[in-house]
Amino acid sequence: MKMLRLFLVLTVVCGVLYPLVVTVAAQGLFSEKAQGSQIIIDGKLVGSKLLAQKFTGESFFHPRPSAGDYATVSSAASQHSPTHKAGTAAREERRLVLPQAGVDAWTTSGSGLDPHISPETALAQVERVAAARGVSSEELKVLIEKNTTQPTLGIWGRPRVNVLELNIALIRGPDADAGTTFK
Repeated sequence: MKMLRLFLVLTVVCGVLYPLVVTVAAQGLFSEKAQGSQIIIDGKLVGSKLLAQKFTGESFFHPRPSAGDYATVSSAASQHSPTHKAGTAAREERRLVLPQAGVDAWTTSGSGLDPHISPETALAQVERVAAARGVSSEELKVLIEKNTTQPTLGIWGRPRVNVLELNIALIRGPDADAGTTFK
């Protein structure tokens, strides 16, 4: 009987009370992050700042390749070694398409959901996007610069561009302020 009572007490404490306290604290202290850093425009959810989305149209900037086809359920790396024939061939094909891009345009991310690309990879796509949209390359370069996030505290990470935010800014136009797309 003692074991059953202990089981019930631990189930309530660890399975109900603790998750409830953590959820309430997260909602109160980190509301945007606890909701998944959602991007809401005109009352419609368009994505998350933290997850890559599949953009394939010529008039949009494309994210980093995904081994899991941008699916959150099966997010994972390909599990192939760097010398795997199929992986090497796919990397080489992507490198030939965008030779001036950063290595992130050729390789998949560990999760397959990396929302950022390097500024070099964004700049390598400028001519294609400019031609498809009928805008100048210079306008797009300014837009990329406005949407480039520098390393955290100037030392951690590398400069990066969130592809979803960049494409939203692209739709809104060159005069749109960066960072105004969030709820």
